[in-house]
Amino acid sequence: MIEYKNIYFIGIGGIGMSAIARMLREQGATVSGSDASESDVTRGLQESGIHVNIGQNAENLSVSNLAMAGHHDGIDCVVYTTAIPDSDPELSEARLRDLPTFTYAEMLGKISANFETIAVAGTHGKTTTTAMLASAFSGANLKPHVIVGSLLPEYKSNYLKGGVVDEGGNILITEACEYKRSFLNLNPKHVVITNIEEDHLDYYSDLADIQSAFIDLCAKTPKDGKIICNPDLPNLAPIVEKFPDKIVDYKKLLSKVPELKVLGEHNKLNAAATLALMSVFEEVGKNRENSADAQILDGAITGLEKFSGTWRRLEARGETEKGAILYDDYAHHPEEIRAGINALHQNFQDKKLVIFFQPHLYSRTKKLFDEFVEVFLEKNPVGESKITPVSELYLLPIYAAREPADSEISSEILAQKITEQNLSENSKMKVEFLPSFEKAAEIALEKDDQCVVVTMGAGDVYKILDLVK
Repeated sequence: MIEYKNIYFIGIGGIGMSAIARMLREQGATVSGSDASESDVTRGLQESGIHVNIGQNAENLSVSNLAMAGHHDGIDCVVYTTAIPDSDPELSEARLRDLPTFTYAEMLGKISANFETIAVAGTHGKTTTTAMLASAFSGANLKPHVIVGSLLPEYKSNYLKGGVVDEGGNILITEACEYKRSFLNLNPKHVVITNIEEDHLDYYSDLADIQSAFIDLCAKTPKDGKIICNPDLPNLAPIVEKFPDKIVDYKKLLSKVPELKVLGEHNKLNAAATLALMSVFEEVGKNRENSADAQILDGAITGLEKFSGTWRRLEARGETEKGAILYDDYAHHPEEIRAGINALHQNFQDKKLVIFFQPHLYSRTKKLFDEFVEVFLEKNPVGESKITPVSELYLLPIYAAREPADSEISSEILAQKITEQNLSENSKMKVEFLPSFEKAAEIALEKDDQCVVVTMGAGDVYKILDLVK
């Protein structure tokens, strides 16, 4: 248990923040917090007994308000997300009082120090792989603690658990985010690396800079720690070269991956990475001559067979009244988009693929501009037909998140470039910029049972389907 007993979270409605808030409360801390707006997550926190202030102001940290939230002795630290600016009134008030303040990543590091930690890292696939590990460890009766950046299927109906699993063991499985090298707050026993690509180029200078961060993470593993990865991926070469004795090749477990409920070859790789880590634990069990531990892999496979995905990761969202199949996907990097398109095309080759894409961040859209153009125009990822799998592409305004507006880049500019390239290649894909979710919902409602309608992006594009359903 960490040394802090009265903890206030600024931005508690975020999936990761809400998860560690719940976990600390389960460990005996008094927890409360604030968020800019009410959501299913904040309502779930309140229903579970965690006081949440809607709106952020210094008065929330007054003695009387803290007492109402259960902090009768005040608070002894504040946790905040990196999206919170230094000018935030609550953060400013905490610092004025000389209270210890920690980012989400710093607090996660403090929590992980009390567990045997497994860090799930990579440019893509962290959330799904972490969630798969939750199912696999539970299936093997290893009683994990898990912090995952999404809502898990078994908890989605009421959002009371959100992104945390707490089964009481000594193992913590957590997503390890590379942005600003935040994963270096962790001290992992084992590291799972799904892949490494160029991303977060508003912080990193280039691929080599990103690779250096992953090397630093792997260097924190102990002598008997393992690095689960695909050593044949070119971008992992520096890691394989530096830590050859720690590498476990997850491709060798592909043959043991059961039939999955989730779509896509990329998810088979995520499942293989899961089983590769489980094989490490099984080997430890065999070495201890513990027959129960020696059956870990079988239990993990059973757990994976039950795994039904996570919120916003190629999540099936039902159908429209006219029969169009609805999916929502968090994909916001060209490689993630490619994986999603390929998975959907493979499973629905006889249907038209209609995508509503909301770019995430001005910096990512600008620096990966050509890759975004290319990925939507790729032909024939599956099957024999020489066609573009995407029949209709609608671009929504860029989701700025933590960034100020950049007049040099926009979804209109991206749409225009895709249109120009589209015409030059004689593609029949329809491309259009849409100014609002309402207009997107109108178009989605027109689609019939010959279509698969997909919302894509790491922002709030999923709300289009909320308007449709």
